[in-house]
Amino acid sequence: MRPHHRLRNLWPNARRDLRVFAYLFPWRTAVWLGLMLVSVTYLFWLAFLVWEGQAIPFHRAFFAIINLIFLQVNFTELPLDPRLDIFALLAPVVGLPLFSIFGLRIFYVLRVLVLRRERGQDWHEALVAATIDRHILVCGLGRIGYRVANTLAFEYGQTVVGINDVPSPLTSRLIDRGLPVILGNVVSAGVLEKAGVSRASTVVICTNVDQVNLETLVRVRQHNPQARIVLRLFDDDLAAEMKSYFQVDAVISRSAVAGLSFAYAALGARLLDTFRLKDRLYVLVELPLAAASPLTGRTIGELMAGRDLTVVCHTRGPRLTVEPPSDVRLLLDDTLLVFASVEDIVEVLDPQKPADPAAETGARGPVLVCGVGRTGYRVSRYLLRMGYRVVALDTEPSRLTPRLRQMGIPVKFGDLRWGDLLIEAGAETAPALIACTDDDLLNLQIALRARRINPHLRVVLRIFDDALSEQLRQSFGPYAAFSTSALASTDFISAALNRLNVHPINVAGTPQLVVRLTIRPDSQLAGTAVDDLHQQEGLTALLHARDGQVDIPPQPGAVLQAGDELVVLATESMLADLNRRNESRPTASA
Repeated sequence: MRPHHRLRNLWPNARRDLRVFAYLFPWRTAVWLGLMLVSVTYLFWLAFLVWEGQAIPFHRAFFAIINLIFLQVNFTELPLDPRLDIFALLAPVVGLPLFSIFGLRIFYVLRVLVLRRERGQDWHEALVAATIDRHILVCGLGRIGYRVANTLAFEYGQTVVGINDVPSPLTSRLIDRGLPVILGNVVSAGVLEKAGVSRASTVVICTNVDQVNLETLVRVRQHNPQARIVLRLFDDDLAAEMKSYFQVDAVISRSAVAGLSFAYAALGARLLDTFRLKDRLYVLVELPLAAASPLTGRTIGELMAGRDLTVVCHTRGPRLTVEPPSDVRLLLDDTLLVFASVEDIVEVLDPQKPADPAAETGARGPVLVCGVGRTGYRVSRYLLRMGYRVVALDTEPSRLTPRLRQMGIPVKFGDLRWGDLLIEAGAETAPALIACTDDDLLNLQIALRARRINPHLRVVLRIFDDALSEQLRQSFGPYAAFSTSALASTDFISAALNRLNVHPINVAGTPQLVVRLTIRPDSQLAGTAVDDLHQQEGLTALLHARDGQVDIPPQPGAVLQAGDELVVLATESMLADLNRRNESRPTASA
């Protein structure tokens, strides 16, 4: 952290620590200790007056009791009346335990206040109880939960609390950065209360197990009926029921989100968003024109001719053009943002693919999907729907294997690093290979072996480590390495912030965001002319949809209404302003 950031956070952190100190301070023990000292001192003062026949100042009686408690008195200092000896016996018996408990607790609190490394679960629980309200609670800090919590807290400045069943390197990273993490079973009511579930504004439930997520959902709704809930769920059939019965705001499948992105990456595109208009599925994709791209040398008019396809914008070097002219000829390293039907975008990206997969000749092999977990299953299914022949490979059968075979997808088993297995599956003539096992190293080994067999093979790898992903993209291509958790975390973050589909892209070297907004009822944007938005620096309106009608770019003079959908290219600061303006209009006070 930079020095000015440390100075800026010094007072807020100190104020937070003092509030936690006050929460952890052993007030109950202090009260009992104080009552004991005052009561025993008064009894000693009264007994001395009655039995010794003389009065002593109350403060001297108090110090006498303190000395008796800590055995700091010798025989000659004892009162003359033997009846007062009872105080010398009882004071240490009652006082020493209370002073010991109080002292140890104070020592612990002061130690964790000064030594941050000593802060354990007591500190995190106290931090949540004493200082946190209206926060985002992330249940399950695996790969997705870690990314969601980290991004929300340290990029969007949200107050976040995490829950995980056991310590892990990922939870340690969050704790080291100051994010409170409660360790325990997310289904436990006690653990949820320690994390402040009843005060949370949003709860993101994203463990790796559907059953645990569903049980957690029930618990959360019992404790907080009003919270916004984002649920991770693999089973698509349950999604609608969960939304209906438990008022879940968003149900997201990591494998579904990542699987679709992997499928389009295998074609050389980056999927940004999907739209269903008039019972037809459309996609918004980013297309970089690499050396092997079939689009290089063609004009934009040729690309759109006879297709349900629109080039939203065209980037060449530092210049961005929205709705570029049809006579612009595409060159190497250009980038397009394209809105098209699924069928047409597949035809553009892969003109050699026959319309009927059964008619494909032996000169062109199937797409290979290595790793038939949840992500591999989704990728295989999406590719099959897009009209590709698919062969799935895995080390051993799984519960998803029969489903793939029912769809007509062959599944082969063996060591995925073996060249013989890849050749048998068709790697020599395959157009693409997707390595999506849970093991980063294994995925890399598969890709290297496959490239040795077929140097022209497009490979897409599932990689968790961001630094490694970037290096692999430089070696294998711009869309060669993805993290399923990174892909899905974008949707989880958007849902947690009550936004729609925020996707970072790089435009002429400047990081920007492609954002899809739905104009809410009573939104401050309702009644705003799209042209007025378009004139603002850092914001470009790309697409406007209303009642199934899509305009790219938005029609001149179009005025936004509730329920309209708007896709814009925006900077982070402009996105924050758009989201603020898309909130409900403030009601006038009476």
